[in-house]
Amino acid sequence: MLLDGAHNPAGAAALAASLDDLRPYLASGPVTLVTASMADKDVAGVVAALARAESLTGSTVICTTLEGPRALPAADLAALWRATGVPRAVIVEDDPIDAAAAALVAEASGPILIAGSLYLVGAARSHLVDDPDLRDPEPVP
Repeated sequence: MLLDGAHNPAGAAALAASLDDLRPYLASGPVTLVTASMADKDVAGVVAALARAESLTGSTVICTTLEGPRALPAADLAALWRATGVPRAVIVEDDPIDAAAAALVAEASGPILIAGSLYLVGAARSHLVDDPDLRDPEPVP
């Protein structure tokens, strides 16, 4: 699982390039992207930049909605992703934690990328760190 803010076009372009560079070292299987954005960001620019990653071809994109009045509705974000033609599936899951959980189930063998908003990354990280089932096992002495 990779976490990256990628909340502006430059950050999304850097993530797209890095994802393609890292892809040979990640788990096989299609990438699942969990993404959200604030409506006052250049969301179309972020989606366009991230969609340039060859690693996202044939991916599943799960769009979610963050809390707060600035949040872009997941359905609006999903429409932008569908227009790219890059993912094989675009799913709307309004709750960010449910979206991350759906990613864990959707592609158990492929890498999961959570990106598009620092708020989303923070929420996902907080949930993942607190879940004892998702922590690395304690080293055996």
